[in-house]
This record gives sequence, C-alpha cells and structure tokens, in this order.
Amino acid sequence: MIPYVLGIDSGGTKYLVRAAALDGTILGEFRGNTCSHYYLGKEKAARETLNNLGNCLARFGGRPQECLRIVCGSTGYDSPEDGALITNIYENLPGFDCPVYCVNDVELAHYIATGGVGVLALAGTGSIAFGRNKNGKEVRVGGWFKSIMGDEGSGRYIDAKALHHYSRWLDGCRPSSPLLKEIERVVGSPTRKALMDYSLHMASPPWPAANLGEMVDRAALEGDRYATQILHDAAACNFDLVQETIQLLHMEQEQNLCVGIWGSVLMNSAVQREEFKRLLLTHYPQTTISIPKKDAAQGAVDIALRWYREGGSCWKILRNRK
Repeated sequence: MIPYVLGIDSGGTKYLVRAAALDGTILGEFRGNTCSHYYLGKEKAARETLNNLGNCLARFGGRPQECLRIVCGSTGYDSPEDGALITNIYENLPGFDCPVYCVNDVELAHYIATGGVGVLALAGTGSIAFGRNKNGKEVRVGGWFKSIMGDEGSGRYIDAKALHHYSRWLDGCRPSSPLLKEIERVVGSPTRKALMDYSLHMASPPWPAANLGEMVDRAALEGDRYATQILHDAAACNFDLVQETIQLLHMEQEQNLCVGIWGSVLMNSAVQREEFKRLLLTHYPQTTISIPKKDAAQGAVDIALRWYREGGSCWKILRNRK
C-alpha cells in the first residue's frame, strides 16, 4: 500500500497530474490533453480526467483507494456553476474516496507565487489577473473568452496578432521581415486561401499549439520591430489587468506590494516579461516581483500535503500566507 496525494494543473491546452508520497517524494506524473468542460462537455471531460489519473497511477502502481487528497487548479472555473461541475467530476471518480478541492488555476498560481497576499498576472493560453489584499478581499480581472475580446496579452492574443500582421503583408501593407518568413513556413504558402484555412484551424477549440508565440519571440530578438510591438502590446495588456486589480483592492500605497508572474507567455518571453516589469516598476516602484520556481502541479501537491497534515479546510490554507 502506497498512500499518496495528487496535485493537478488542468489547463486550456494541457493536463498535468503529479502524485507524491506523504513525505513529498514524487511517485509519478502524467501529461495529457486538456480536460476543459467548455471544450469537451462534462461527460467527455470526466472520462479524460479519469484516463489521465489512471495513466499517472500506472507509473508507480498506485490504486485509487490509496489516494488521501486531490487538489486541482483548473481552467474554466469561472463561476459557482463551473466550480460545482468540476468538483462533481472529481468527487465521482470511480475508485477514489478522498477529500477533493478544486479551484480556478489562477488562484492556485496566486498562492504559489505570493503566499496568499498580493497580485498575480497569469498569461499562458489565456490571461487573467487575481489579487487578494491583507484584509482578505479578492478580485479577479480578465479571463474572458476571446470572442468578447478577452484573453488580452495571452498566447491566443499573440497568435492572433501575428496572423493579423501576416494578413496585412498579404495585402501589401507590410514589408518582409523575419517574423513573416516564420509565419509563412507554418501557414504553408503565401496565399489568402492558405491563411484562411489556417485561421479556421486556429479558431477551433481547444487552441492548437502552433508555436506562433515562440516565432514572435525569436523575430523580436532578431530585431523585427513588428514582433517587438506585438510583445509590447501584450505586456501592456497584462499590466492593465494587474493595475486594475491593484486599484480595485486599494493596494496602490502598499509598501511591500507583491506581484507574481505566471504562465508560459510571461515567463518564457524575455521581451514581454521585461516590458511588463518595466511598466509595473514605473508605476509601482515599491513592487517585489515574484517568479516561482515550481510549477502549478507541484504547488497543488504541496497544498494537498499541507492539507492532509494540518486537516481543516483547504479553502483556508489558500487564503493564509505561508
């Protein structure tokens, strides 16, 4: 018998589950496809979730009945109704009979980056800001669907801006550049039909991993001014989300303002990250910027272990500084 806990990062393009023994030793992990109920529907999301967990347990011969806690940070946790649906999926996993705590992935990341008090900028496939002040007031800004102009500053935003730039080149309005050559290689041919077909593919959820963001980063580092502008625009969008969060929480005058950075777009793009930091420190020079070294699945594991050892409410753990 191997008692263990599960920590889960259920994102918009990937699903990462990690199992740990009670002493913190990592027993196994599995990376699968998204289990978003928005994309898959509840029944398929439940099947995919069980499949992903089963693949993780197979890594170390774990059994569902030996699981003691499950903590999941999930995309698509955007309302009480979403929360009830996602929690219901985990509470009804066949063979599992342990306490479960599901939360929006940005709140999980916020705890990992700030310890419970401060503001987090999350820019990955989507974008959102989340904050909690020392009085316990919470604010979430952004995280809306792209169809209503949400996800500003995210990977989706950068991909769309890159394709928009390519369309203007096809119109004859932009000169050739390193970025355009990269995009042409992915789209397939420099024709309107190829771009229309590719953009239709990009519009079909879940968002495909096209690596356009990496191309924009490379082009910006090569001096492509359009690529640099796309990344600076994205940085400004993410700064706006954070600034609105700070203002709603009345944290402008906090002497020790902690702002965490999270998500592949902000953490992996040096050009966007540095512009975001410049904007943030220009407006709030008292800010301490936190870039966590652990991923969300490991953060969920750590919380699950703390929850098991301390008992009580996982909700309270997430709202108290470590």
